Amino acid sequence: MEFTKENMRFYIFMRCKLLESAKLIHETLQTFCGDCACSYQTVCSWVKEFKEGKESLPDCPRPGRPKSCVNEQNIASIKKDIDKDPHTSVRELSDINSLSHVTVHTIITEHLCMKKVCA
Repeated sequence: MEFTKENMRFYIFMRCKLLESAKLIHETLQTFCGDCACSYQTVCSWVKEFKEGKESLPDCPRPGRPKSCVNEQNIASIKKDIDKDPHTSVRELSDINSLSHVTVHTIITEHLCMKKVCA
């Protein structure tokens, strides 16, 4: 079974209710999850919030730009633009789709598996 963020938060919540220290909670998470365990700092942050009365586990929505613009919609849009004109440059694709050059390049190379693109 793979531990998700929400699973880990629930575990932290329950252990916090049992008055365990953040250090012990983190050590136990590392035993179960290995490298996938959340950091000690994250455990401390959640323990603090739970001690202050927080009881919900999901992340609260945050304002601002999403962490990544590489999503199915943008991948499909880039593919459609390339299919229309295979000689479109990364710069043109980034302008057309309002994405950074790095994002467009990532989509082209990692998601569309194209090796050669115009500069």
